[in-house]
Amino acid sequence: MTRDRIIAGLLLVVALLSLAASKAAPFLDDAPLAARTAVVVLGVACGLGGVWLWLRRSPEQQ
Repeated sequence: MTRDRIIAGLLLVVALLSLAASKAAPFLDDAPLAARTAVVVLGVACGLGGVWLWLRRSPEQQ
């Protein structure tokens, strides 16, 4: 359970950083649309994975 929470926390931090970079980072203004889209998709995927891991029930609790 603790390992899942640590991984979930790291995924949520990655999601926050990638979504913040997609909105506020000036270096992405010159990037092609595919690269900006990839950063957003990465952030969303990490966010969803982090939430899933955080809320998942461990096998001991079932």
